[in-house]
Amino acid sequence: MEGPFPGLRELHKKLLQAAPLHEDVQASAALLMPGIASGAHTHSAIHENVGTVTTPSLDSVSTAWLPRDATLLQLSLIQILIIKAENLCTEPKVRRQYSHVVELLQQNGVDSTIIALFNSSDKVLSHISAKCLSSLVLYQLKFQNEVNAHWIQFCLNTLGEDLGSRTLTPCLMTLMSVCKGFLMDERIRKADHLLQIMVALEDVFVGFCSTSITRLSVMECQPPPLKAESSSQLSCLLDLLEVLVALKIELKLNVSLCRHVLSVILPQALDLMSVPVPYFVKKQVILVLKRCLLYKAGEDLLPSPYNICNQQGAASDEELAILATTLLNAVHHGWLLQVPSSDRSSSFGGANEGSERGPDLVFLGAASLSVLKALEIQFHNKSYSSIGQGYIECSEMPMCMAHILNFLKPHLGWKEPVHLCEWVSLTFIEQDDDMLEVAKSLLQMYLLNPRLHSTTNDIEKDIWKLSSHQCGINPHCIFLFLLKNVLFDSSVLLDFLISSETCFLEYFVRYLKLLKRDWPQFCLSCNILDKSATLQLHGVDNDLICPMQAVSMSSDAQEIIYSPHVAPSTVPGPKNKSPCSHRSDSESSSSLGALQRLVEYDSSEDSESEMSPGDPRLVPPHPAGPDSSDLDKPMKKLGLTAMGSVFQTTSVSVGILQKSAQCLQDLQEAINRLHRKKLFPYNPSALLRLLTHVCALSKE
Repeated sequence: MEGPFPGLRELHKKLLQAAPLHEDVQASAALLMPGIASGAHTHSAIHENVGTVTTPSLDSVSTAWLPRDATLLQLSLIQILIIKAENLCTEPKVRRQYSHVVELLQQNGVDSTIIALFNSSDKVLSHISAKCLSSLVLYQLKFQNEVNAHWIQFCLNTLGEDLGSRTLTPCLMTLMSVCKGFLMDERIRKADHLLQIMVALEDVFVGFCSTSITRLSVMECQPPPLKAESSSQLSCLLDLLEVLVALKIELKLNVSLCRHVLSVILPQALDLMSVPVPYFVKKQVILVLKRCLLYKAGEDLLPSPYNICNQQGAASDEELAILATTLLNAVHHGWLLQVPSSDRSSSFGGANEGSERGPDLVFLGAASLSVLKALEIQFHNKSYSSIGQGYIECSEMPMCMAHILNFLKPHLGWKEPVHLCEWVSLTFIEQDDDMLEVAKSLLQMYLLNPRLHSTTNDIEKDIWKLSSHQCGINPHCIFLFLLKNVLFDSSVLLDFLISSETCFLEYFVRYLKLLKRDWPQFCLSCNILDKSATLQLHGVDNDLICPMQAVSMSSDAQEIIYSPHVAPSTVPGPKNKSPCSHRSDSESSSSLGALQRLVEYDSSEDSESEMSPGDPRLVPPHPAGPDSSDLDKPMKKLGLTAMGSVFQTTSVSVGILQKSAQCLQDLQEAINRLHRKKLFPYNPSALLRLLTHVCALSKE
């Protein structure tokens, strides 16, 4: 006996084509009603339009009446029906017909019927039922201007039950899907229905969340079947928490439920690092934490690109400040040491035999960036609260950086890098957006903390004693390592400048302003990095030339390290290279596969005739004269020389200073060309002035 399958197959074809329903509309609604024994019985019920809706028991939705596959097909077809009824591309007459079918299903309690399926032990059936109910609830919000009362009552009942309930996961799924709908659909953003839902669920949800994270983590110690179920529930809850924070940020939803998530629930979730929950759950906690602290919660769901104005509101968010303070207190008590790191995997939380070996840089980077953003938020709040009371320093920064570096060292597998500032490049080599967020945060806090870059006139002794070097946050070194990672390719920087996915423009403008007034330190950083590269070519191990170790060396040892004329016999022999050894250019190139250019710039190249030699907007290249810098004397004491002459005293054919200056000049010229052709997406005049000034410094 085929039962309803022939009719469902025919209905499926018509819905896919958005074709009219030639048969009786009531018959179509009866055919779609899940879990009803006979089409004739359903047809009669729909014609009668019974006023009271009864919820069928799970027994009535059994395979004795209707096969499981038929129920799944009915649920899927209801979703397709709703999609076609919402779609403006569907013919108006057909849309009205489909909407009538949806209304008939609602009048006969399809929502209660679907909710009954949530208690099934069949996870597929429960999952599809949750998706179907979410579509139905959102349809009512958009086109019937009402909140589904049966769904609200179901959520209230489930959140008040024991955490082991089968209906908890579909309850969280429907809540998350409906909240996502408010983020993604402009048609319901301005309505008061979201506020109505939040107010209705606030008390019971807050009570649920106050105990759920702790109890779910304890339940992870139970037998495997319960462990898998509770892990799924915890993961779904974390998704929902992020969406609630996104609603607070994007829709300016100032309700206590959303505020409670930031100030209470997410701080509680930090404790999950110390309990035996699966690795993918801990990774999800860190990623949600990072996006919330960056004020980018739910960014993947938004219909438009992320707006940088969001971060400007982060500094004044009181609940976010509470989260930041809680995280920093946890870090000072060893929280980072509890954060695990598994091998990287191309499947989120799953098993993949083909996964590359190496640390999970996404996880490590997210944890490090979260701590930095928390520190930045706390510093901004202290600054705002002390306006008119004098200058405020970020005294916690050196301690936080020590925690971050100690956290990263065992995971990345290096004893000491050649340069502590290299941690940014090593950790974020695969994530340019997070790398630039880190660079921006470090630069901002560096600029607001004079002690990090204060020095004396005895520059050759002070260069590695600067707090910015010892903490791994020197902005010149971080920028130079960034240029090295992109192989000094100006077109990659141009991609960053016109991309809405990174904060590079904001970071770059701030850094160029610093570079204008701190050019000597930039030159010295370039030459120090050149010297490190030279010694590596001579076979000196990274551990032997670590700048932090060089500070405590004898003067003879320092002379060996910094002198460009050391005989090979006086240099210690090579050891086994640590994993922190510099990558070769070919290795760096292979890691840049993700840096795809957003625009082909060849079409914008100017011909030679278009380039006027006297064009004031461009800085013509010319070699710098030797010994032209005031920094020459102290640099010579270090065994270094300024500008172009340094490249003749080392085995490096082209030095970092020359490569960096050429990269910035190429970038300036590319922006000029695009701007003249009106192809640049915004007015780059201020940026060009900064670049022109810096390029001029490199030619003096």
